[in-house]
Amino acid sequence: MTAYDPCAHCEEMMQPYMDRVLTDTERAEAETHLDECTYCRKRYHFEEKLRQFVRQVGQEQMTVELKTKLAGLRTPLQ
Repeated sequence: MTAYDPCAHCEEMMQPYMDRVLTDTERAEAETHLDECTYCRKRYHFEEKLRQFVRQVGQEQMTVELKTKLAGLRTPLQ
């Protein structure tokens, strides 16, 4: 039997927490752990910044040259 690891459990709940799909009880559990655990809190802030970056980049227009270069990197489906 594996011992309960609150950080592993928090990691499993991280994306659902950020997506706001947890129950009130699960959300409270995650927030309590994030308040108490520096490591998981740093991971949360990293994930939050990563999501912001991805949203920002997704809104920027690509140049024709970059689109052409990316299209050339695609592997054809077989």
